[in-house]
Amino acid sequence: MARTVIFDLDGTILDTIEDLAAAGNWVCRQHGWPEHTAERFMAMVGHGIPNLVSQFTPETCRSPLLIASALSQFTNYYGAHNMDKTAPYAGIPELLERLSAAGVRMAVYSNKADEFSREIVEHFFPGVFHLVRGKLPDVPVKPDSAAAKALLEELAASPSESLFVGDSSVDIQTGHNAGARACGVTWGFRSRASLEAAGADFLADTVEELEQVLLHSAWS
Repeated sequence: MARTVIFDLDGTILDTIEDLAAAGNWVCRQHGWPEHTAERFMAMVGHGIPNLVSQFTPETCRSPLLIASALSQFTNYYGAHNMDKTAPYAGIPELLERLSAAGVRMAVYSNKADEFSREIVEHFFPGVFHLVRGKLPDVPVKPDSAAAKALLEELAASPSESLFVGDSSVDIQTGHNAGARACGVTWGFRSRASLEAAGADFLADTVEELEQVLLHSAWS
């Protein structure tokens, strides 16, 4: 079984898209910009909040000043509303309990801002994870290898006994860049085909399949 499991946040353990979309569209309304569907936001998230803000900002409005203003507005609004509709995916809390009982060390690593990541994870999964890490200033976002390797080192985890779990190609690349294996989950914000193309070592269509990967025969 996997001794250490690092989970992505958005689209993997928590369905956050409605709150992300609401914050983005609120910013768009303040500027008179076109709004976007939740499905469109699914395609935009995953590379950190500054990148998300840049993507939903119209190309003709991407001056440094406007981007900075939109980023500040998004951060303030999302900080106040980031748990309005966010919820764990069905079966995830129970899976985490079973992993903890089995002695698996667990962490969360997200491109979402560190403050938001810690706040949201602690709210929904108090005391469950050994480490929660979001985007820190001057630290490259996933899939950069340096931060992922540092995270494994902080956990005293061997990459060969670790698994990165996420819903996007970025997560698969992050796991591989850190020397670990990676499992893609298909209930999140990206397609199964994109996970396959990224070279996922495992794929899970359900929480039950993910548990099989983590604890049982599929891992060996």
